[in-house]
Amino acid sequence: MATIVLLVAVFTVIGLFEVPKIVEKRLWRELIVFSFLLVFGFTLSVLLALDVPLPSPARGTRFLMEPILRLLGIHTYYS
Repeated sequence: MATIVLLVAVFTVIGLFEVPKIVEKRLWRELIVFSFLLVFGFTLSVLLALDVPLPSPARGTRFLMEPILRLLGIHTYYS
């Protein structure tokens, strides 16, 4: 539980430090992207802190890259 509180505190400080600068410069698209990445990172951090099993990003990358590599004639071998 202390880990979750620490995560909330850290991500809140990051948001409070960065968001006013972005709003002051009126960088609305950057604010949307920053907010999305901050929420995504916070969600993953909380899930890891709660020991929720997360899928490996390597499997998704392999799934996306195999057809492209096959089209380019590059053969891959996975165990």
